[in-house]
Amino acid sequence: MNSLWYVLVFGVAAVITLVTTPLVIKLAKRFDIIDYPDGRRVNDKPTPRPGGIALFLGIILSLGILALIFALDPNRNVASYGLTKNVNYFGVALSAAIIFAVGLIDDIRNIRVRYKVLGQIVAAIVACFSGVLLSQIDNPVNNAYIHLGIFAYPITIFYLVAFANIINLIDGLDGLAAGIVTISCVALFIISLGKGGLDAALVATAIAGACVAFLRYNSYPARVFMGDSGALLLGFLLGVVSLFGAIRTPALITLSVPVVIAGIPVLDTLTSIIRRLRAGRSIADADKSHIHHRFLALGYDQKTTVYIIYVLSGLLSLCALMLNQYKDWMRWVILAVILIMVALLVWRLGLTDPILKHHYNKRTTDKTSLDNDQDNLPPP
Repeated sequence: MNSLWYVLVFGVAAVITLVTTPLVIKLAKRFDIIDYPDGRRVNDKPTPRPGGIALFLGIILSLGILALIFALDPNRNVASYGLTKNVNYFGVALSAAIIFAVGLIDDIRNIRVRYKVLGQIVAAIVACFSGVLLSQIDNPVNNAYIHLGIFAYPITIFYLVAFANIINLIDGLDGLAAGIVTISCVALFIISLGKGGLDAALVATAIAGACVAFLRYNSYPARVFMGDSGALLLGFLLGVVSLFGAIRTPALITLSVPVVIAGIPVLDTLTSIIRRLRAGRSIADADKSHIHHRFLALGYDQKTTVYIIYVLSGLLSLCALMLNQYKDWMRWVILAVILIMVALLVWRLGLTDPILKHHYNKRTTDKTSLDNDQDNLPPP
C-alpha cells in the first residue's frame, strides 16, 4: 500500500479532531457535562469531559473516508490493500461505536459499573463475531498450534475489555492518556508494517492522528478531557489493533508485544486491582494511588510527571520493538531488562506499599484509607 494512504488517514483524523473539539467543548458547557474539582480529581477548575466525541469522529471518519475510496476503486482487491478476508470491518467499526456509546452515556449520566461492563462485553462480542478472534496460539514446545476452540471467545472478550479499561484507569492527568496511546500506536504501526498487517497499521495511524490533535486541547492546562467515551474507545481499539496481528501470526510473542507497549497502564491497572481487593473495596472504586499520583506525591508537577511517563512508555515501546525483532536468547535478555525496569519503578514509587500492608495491619474496609496512601510515600 502506498505510504500516502497513511498520511491521508493521519491528516484527516487530526483535522477532524481539531475542528470538532472546540465544538464539543461548547456542547459540554451548554449541557453541563463537566468534571468539577473534588477530593479525588487533580483538576482545579471545571473542565468539559466528553472529548471522546472528537476522538471518535476523527478516527471513524478518517477510516470511513478511506473505506469509501477503496469501495469506489474499480480494481479493488482485498488482498492488495493488505486487508483480511475473514474480518468484517463494518462489524469492527460497530463494536467501536458501541464501546464509545457506553463511555459517552457514562460521561453524561454516570451509569452503574455492572451496566458499563455489560456494554463493554457486548462491544467485544460484536468484535469477536466480526473476525477479531484469537482462535489459536503457537505451541512454544514445537511448531504446532494450540486451537482454543470455544474458549477463544471468552479469552478474546476478556482481552478486549481489559485493554479498554487500562487506558481509562491511567487517564488521570492532562494529556497523559492521549500521549501514551500515541506512543503505543507508533510502536504498533511499525510492528504492523513489518508483519504486513496493513489494516492494523491504518487503524493505529488514525488513532495517533486523532490523539496528536486532541493533545492541542488536552495538554496541561487541559481545556477538555477525553472522558470515558475517549478512554474506553482508545483502549478498546488498541486491543483490536494488537489482535489484528495475532490473527495473522498467532505467536505468544505477538500477544506479549502489545502488553509491553502498554506496560505503564497495564502495571497501573494490576496494582490498582490488587490494592483495592486487599482493602476490601470494589475494583471499580477510585483512589489517588495511581502511578501518576505517586509521581505527584514525590514532588513533581503535572507536566513533568506526564513527560516522565511518556519517556517510560517510549522505553517500553522500544523494548517491545526489539522483542519483536530479535529471537532466541536475545528475547530473554530483553524480557529481563523489562522486568528490571518494572521492578525499579514499582520500588521507587512504592506501588506495593498498600498491597504489603496486610502483613502487619488488619485488613480494612475503610473506603478512605486508600485515598490517604500517598501521604505515606517515601520523600523525594
